[in-house]
Amino acid sequence: MALIDRFICQANALYGEWAKRQGLTYNTLMVLCSLDQPDPRTQKQIAEERMLPKQTVNSIVKELERKGWIQYLDGLERRERPLSLTEAGRAQLHPLLERMYQMEDRVMDRMGPDLCQSLLEGQGAFAQALAEEVRNGGD
Repeated sequence: MALIDRFICQANALYGEWAKRQGLTYNTLMVLCSLDQPDPRTQKQIAEERMLPKQTVNSIVKELERKGWIQYLDGLERRERPLSLTEAGRAQLHPLLERMYQMEDRVMDRMGPDLCQSLLEGQGAFAQALAEEVRNGGD
């Protein structure tokens, strides 16, 4: 179990290092990845998807809004309203995420299709089994 934890932490730290080189924090990168989806997301959805504290997401959203990268769509109160990228946000985000996706593609190419498939299946099975344990009180 310690190996899984170590590898997950290492991967997250490397994404954080990459984000820092782009002038972002790891958490900001995660929020931007959530916003780079076809459907708009609320702050609550982003926090749940990325397992980030709601206050962290709220602080990042305020900063991205101040920069003019995101906008609120129609909805109830601010935390319940879906967010979307503005044109300026897309202009900033898409080249950045394209570089990240290209980096990930190079890594996957180095690993080969069989190992990539095994990794995806293994991660999915682990996450599902862990979720069942946690939800069933896995003490």
